Amino acid sequence: MNKDWLITGQNFILLLLLQIFVFDTIHVGIYLNLQIYIAFILFMSPTLSGLATLFLSALMGLSVDLLSGTHGMHTAACAAMGYARYYILSYTSSSNIMPEIPSIKYYFPKYFTYSGVLILLHHLTLFMLDSFSFDGILHTLIRIFFSAAVNFVIILIVRSIVKE
Repeated sequence: MNKDWLITGQNFILLLLLQIFVFDTIHVGIYLNLQIYIAFILFMSPTLSGLATLFLSALMGLSVDLLSGTHGMHTAACAAMGYARYYILSYTSSSNIMPEIPSIKYYFPKYFTYSGVLILLHHLTLFMLDSFSFDGILHTLIRIFFSAAVNFVIILIVRSIVKE
């Protein structure tokens, strides 16, 4: 079996369990939702095909939906994130031949763009589906930006600890 698939499977299980048993039990406030599982999509190997990336992203969202009792919101948000990942990766990659995840050490602005845009896209999709209304749009936008900022910092810390 390919090493990328083993690492991907390991990350899938680890981040799913962390989300369900640790991060879903932490209640910081009404404006913050901790979503560590999206690091799975950000850290996936860029050598995976677009179809595999989209499938694994939707599978992660579906798993979170099933285990947390939500109704497809995470699946839709993860599918959107998985779909956009290739295009954002191509834009921020320093290689013209094979897209690669930007390094935090050497290309932090590109890493910030890569992960920031994908995290914002995920949160925008998730929270707009959650509210499903434009009545409390200011409240929803505050939730999106605060949650995205905190999740970006948490994922940045995880990425710094884990070998690049």
